[in-house]
Amino acid sequence: MARDQAYYEAEKKIEKARRSRTTELYLNSMELTELPEAVGQLTQLQSLDLFDNQLTALPESLSNLKQLEILRLKINQLTTLPTSFITLQNLRKLVLGDGKGGNPLNQLPLC
Repeated sequence: MARDQAYYEAEKKIEKARRSRTTELYLNSMELTELPEAVGQLTQLQSLDLFDNQLTALPESLSNLKQLEILRLKINQLTTLPTSFITLQNLRKLVLGDGKGGNPLNQLPLC
């Protein structure tokens, strides 16, 4: 898949978050169609906002985010979630949609 400006902007934000060891990352409303694998390097992350993009899939590297508690994915184009999501033991809040939009999910990972 061709990488666009939004992808490279997301990479910059991910690198900045990695260097600063921040626990929250906001990549919402960036028109992302693909999430950089580098997001999996943010092992300290507790909250990740990816809402209002055009994501159709999520990288398996998200399973590295063992401290992740909140993941917001509403208003994307996700049809499935990675099976590796079941390893996110600290995930307490997963937002897939609300009255403003959701995702055309076909299935969720089984525990």
